[in-house]
Amino acid sequence: MKRYIKTIYLVIFALGMFLSCSEEDITKLPVTALSEDAFWTSEEEVSQAANALYFSLDNVGQIEWDALTEIMFSQSGASIQISTGGIGPGASLVNSLWTGQYATIRDANWFLDNVDKAELSESAVAKYKGQVRFFRAWAHYKLLYQFGNVPLVDRVLGVDEGQVEPSSRATVLSFVLSELDQTITELSGYTPEYGRVSRWAAMALKSRILLYEGTLAADNSMLTESASLANQIMGGGFGLHDNYTELFRPEGEGNSEIILARVNADLPGRHHSLGQWLGPISFHASWSIFTPTMALVERYPDINGEDISTSLIYDENNPFDNRDPRLNQSIFNWDEDVNYEGSMFVNNGTWLNFRKWINPDETAEQRSHNDWIVFRLGEVMLNYVEAMNEVNGPSQELLDMINDLRTRGGLGAGVGGADIAVPPIAFAGLTKDSFRDIIRRERIIELAAEGILYYDYHRWRWLESTMNQPAVGVVPLENRVFTAPRDYTWPIPDFELINNPNLTQNTGY
Repeated sequence: MKRYIKTIYLVIFALGMFLSCSEEDITKLPVTALSEDAFWTSEEEVSQAANALYFSLDNVGQIEWDALTEIMFSQSGASIQISTGGIGPGASLVNSLWTGQYATIRDANWFLDNVDKAELSESAVAKYKGQVRFFRAWAHYKLLYQFGNVPLVDRVLGVDEGQVEPSSRATVLSFVLSELDQTITELSGYTPEYGRVSRWAAMALKSRILLYEGTLAADNSMLTESASLANQIMGGGFGLHDNYTELFRPEGEGNSEIILARVNADLPGRHHSLGQWLGPISFHASWSIFTPTMALVERYPDINGEDISTSLIYDENNPFDNRDPRLNQSIFNWDEDVNYEGSMFVNNGTWLNFRKWINPDETAEQRSHNDWIVFRLGEVMLNYVEAMNEVNGPSQELLDMINDLRTRGGLGAGVGGADIAVPPIAFAGLTKDSFRDIIRRERIIELAAEGILYYDYHRWRWLESTMNQPAVGVVPLENRVFTAPRDYTWPIPDFELINNPNLTQNTGY
């Protein structure tokens, strides 16, 4: 594992700091760096140090993780290497995940080891500790989920302490959940502005983790706790946004569905290229780096919620007609050129293209400003429904939540912004197994291109079947390879095995 140096690295660290807690300033970098001796003398400096951790919050690049599932095709070398079976100790995505998360852990430990020097009030320091603890917990979880047994590091290490023994997966998970409990407590009296970690975000992360782990371990106690946390969030004043398309465009920023977002405000230096990554060449000479597959298109049911393989109204010659409205809001019809609110999207003949996340009002190349949604109510509702179905089976309450998401998908989705009526799925005849199929399909189509479906496919153990099939757009695109069970646990990077002889390579690599 990378050596943690307890030394004066604040000049480097300060390059990652935001200046203050306002929505505008959260997007700006400081113009000066401070020495270690001069730091920790005021709340402003504590705030600057805590703000630095927000650079590790998921951003638009997270979308690439969906390319490790059947729903997305990638032209990025990092994900192609994994999806085509080239995973190994030197794979770039493997290395970046490992180094990135331990860098976050290092910075969080530096903060938590030093913040009490500032002598702030108990409530003031708690809100900063809670935010930073959130990042440390999540970084550890990302590591344990992909690598299994990993070094648990909860303090800044000295020069001679870098060769840390790995902790068991169970030990690291226990630490993560305990950290999130403390985070929720520390942030319980803190109501932050948009873009900052709150107790609700910590609860959403813990609910997600418990759903993942409860599925993997078939542990009903974890699933019950996941549902309990989700239920608390659903009662916390959040609400589904009334337009699915708008939710992922700048005009939807700050709406009541968003629990936590990575702020990408329209300020100098804060743009990104998501529109060009997703759009066809007709949109600012876009690159179609990440595109949907036919496997995703086929997941969307007909308007009545019936799978297209058994639907009586599905027409393969008009595949976008009579479908769940979220299909047309997420993917452009490859059979025709589309005038999307004044921007032309021309069929490129090879790939499908996402409509989700694209802002037709963009006026220049590589100038997207969408905030990246990290947690939202739609996911939390699905956490609750899935966990409760696994514990108790289907109920009308759970089905109503699925139908609420389906109904919302039709709002404003018609011609000229008219609503599309989406008939509810009926409860009669549902079993735990058949409802599970509906829930999993709902997660895929509701959360597509949000960068978290890899974790679902991983915990459902779907990767060995779906990722040993060719990726297909309008034409076949890529032959994919997944070796089970080996590829469910990633290899430890080669350089870490050299640096730390206490680490041993995971099985099969």
